Amino acid sequence: MGASVSIIVPVYNQEKYLGQCIESIVRQTYSNFECILVDDGSTDNSPRICDEFAKKDSRIKVIHKANQGVSSARKDGYELATSEYICFVDSDDFLADDFVKVMIEKMIETGSDVCSCSHFQYDNGNVITNTYEFPSLVIDKQQILDEYLLPIIGKIYADGYKNYPGYIWGKMYRRSLISCDCFPSERDFFPEDDLFHLYISKKINKAVFIPDKLVYYRVNETSFTHAYRKNIWQLCKNRHLRIVDFFNDNMDSRIQKRVSASGFFSVYVTLRNAYESGGYISFKKELKEMIGDDTFKPILLELDNKLLRPRQKVMVVLLRFRCYFFLYHAKNILFRK
Repeated sequence: MGASVSIIVPVYNQEKYLGQCIESIVRQTYSNFECILVDDGSTDNSPRICDEFAKKDSRIKVIHKANQGVSSARKDGYELATSEYICFVDSDDFLADDFVKVMIEKMIETGSDVCSCSHFQYDNGNVITNTYEFPSLVIDKQQILDEYLLPIIGKIYADGYKNYPGYIWGKMYRRSLISCDCFPSERDFFPEDDLFHLYISKKINKAVFIPDKLVYYRVNETSFTHAYRKNIWQLCKNRHLRIVDFFNDNMDSRIQKRVSASGFFSVYVTLRNAYESGGYISFKKELKEMIGDDTFKPILLELDNKLLRPRQKVMVVLLRFRCYFFLYHAKNILFRK
């Protein structure tokens, strides 16, 4: 029958997409799994959909709870899970039929503690194929810092640097990597997924990456990730300071570059979010709050311009001189696709 896998799905008000997500799990060609649906206080038909699937398939378990956020839902699913291997699926995404089979076989074949696969984007029924693709790669404990963790927590977009997305989904984990401390709340940190990898990194002895695109990531403009966040600077800053604290006793030059990139990410996300705040006055207010924070100035002072693309260098200059008007009207230049 093979090793058992626990598939954990946090659910909050996704009645439109939830059925497709669960059906993709039920269709898996690898059958030895349990699916834990964690209804995080949904107010739509999501709870009923979860219960209906559980009635039809004994492998599906459902938790109904008061709303506490996606990290809390993942944690509750993890605590209920019984398998040696665990993966997380977002309730608006869906899986290729052989996701579990390919991932578990690759983990067992290589003796890895974590397996990362590539993904498609799924936008209004269209599958976008030119998305990020992992290389075919196996790394050991001595490479985890440079080849797994640093490319996640401090993305550097200048030429010559490797960057990896920090999603929790699209991966399979050996259960022993994870503890309840690995689920910091998205109400305190953004993106909280990066910290999950920070915490499990010390326990990883081997990791495998595969180019197979086994997850369909839905481009959902109404999701939590795409929404305007009034307190985004505080959340990004909290994430950055947690990363700084994690590396505080081991800050060599290569780590320092990635930590600096983490700080720039906080600034970058806050600036981008400010454009969605509703006009120039609110935009300026958002940036003033960030620039007036004691954490902001050291981030720019310690940042090496060689780590930036040309338009990001322009962004830093405008921020240093508090050129709010020019920043506001330069959105299409600074954030062009």
